[in-house]
Amino acid sequence: MTTDPTSTDGQPLGKRGLQTREQILKAVADCIERQGLRGLRLTDVATEVGFKPPAFYQYFSDLDEAILALCEEIGHLIPAFPFPENGWNEEDMSAESTRTFVRRFFQYWDDHRAVLWSRNVAVTTGDARLQAVRDEAFRPMVEALRARIEAGQREGRVDPSISPRRLGSVLTVMLDRIGMLAPQLIKSSGNKGTDELVDAVTYVFDRVLGTRSDDASNRRRAAPIGRTGRRKRG
Repeated sequence: MTTDPTSTDGQPLGKRGLQTREQILKAVADCIERQGLRGLRLTDVATEVGFKPPAFYQYFSDLDEAILALCEEIGHLIPAFPFPENGWNEEDMSAESTRTFVRRFFQYWDDHRAVLWSRNVAVTTGDARLQAVRDEAFRPMVEALRARIEAGQREGRVDPSISPRRLGSVLTVMLDRIGMLAPQLIKSSGNKGTDELVDAVTYVFDRVLGTRSDDASNRRRAAPIGRTGRRKRG
């Protein structure tokens, strides 16, 4: 459960205090982007914000706490998987809606790559606090996928023997890992952009969840390519 930020002595932050706190978190993000998590120093953050290091301790007890707060804020920005509260309809069940979500997730990684990358690396080295932050960020997506899988099982589109929550977790971790490695994957395929990667991930989600493919979209992708590189019109 998210609580309103306070000072290190537990006092609520006013408008100016909240702005300074956000400036500190932005400075932490900028420093991570330039020099990575391991090279991060409090003096660098203080210089970036424009105040002396002791002022930092009015907002965070140490640099680790600021990093955790930054990762929590970015975690709240994770795109929501399509999950209507009032039941499914044909549009919700289409692969096109999943494709939009996948594309937004890749953009989310592009917007926060340095921090998300550092978070994931720290998690793989055993950082339990960042593991908890990442798990909390993933929770809404896992729950939405679990609900989608359970609906598919009731309707006979998904294998009933599979654990919906476990499968939702696997899909979430898979997508996060692909988002992390997307630049390398795109480079290895000849720098053809993200479209092929988005289509490949959407295909996996489509098959696992039993979503409906958009026929017009599929025909557009399947159209032969002429010598000019443009799709031939029917």
